[in-house]
Amino acid sequence: MVADKFHVIALAGRALREVRRGRRGRGNVAALLDRGVERLRPREREQLAEALSHQPELARAWALKEWLRRLYHRSSPIVAARDLDAWREAAHTSDLAPFQRLAGTVGRWREEILNYWRFPLTNAFVEGKHNRVKVLKRRAYGYRNQTTFTLRILNLVHTD
Repeated sequence: MVADKFHVIALAGRALREVRRGRRGRGNVAALLDRGVERLRPREREQLAEALSHQPELARAWALKEWLRRLYHRSSPIVAARDLDAWREAAHTSDLAPFQRLAGTVGRWREEILNYWRFPLTNAFVEGKHNRVKVLKRRAYGYRNQTTFTLRILNLVHTD
């Protein structure tokens, strides 16, 4: 079993938002916190650095989120396991309750997370198909005939 990397990183984003507790910063700092550092333009990086310089707790939380994201760029399972364990230790000692809880979750799912390096799979394709079926169902406002609905789903799923 492989833990989907999107969901692992999403948990880190959720922990970061919990640390932020809805505090407002100048500009749209919340959006910058959610984006990966590699997707930030130079001006946005400066804006984020400025905001984090005034909030050390938030800066620690953001660094932990980014560390977990970078973990998925490791080339080998051995390096990934070492870095994951180091991340868990840093999260446990961070004094940030949401990340301490996340460290426990990551510990319980450690094997499944590390299986990603053996089988680099995600369920993005399946979730995309699932979303299309949900949109079809909403747009139809219900089908009177189950067979017609099933045929529409099959047509949707097999056309790509």
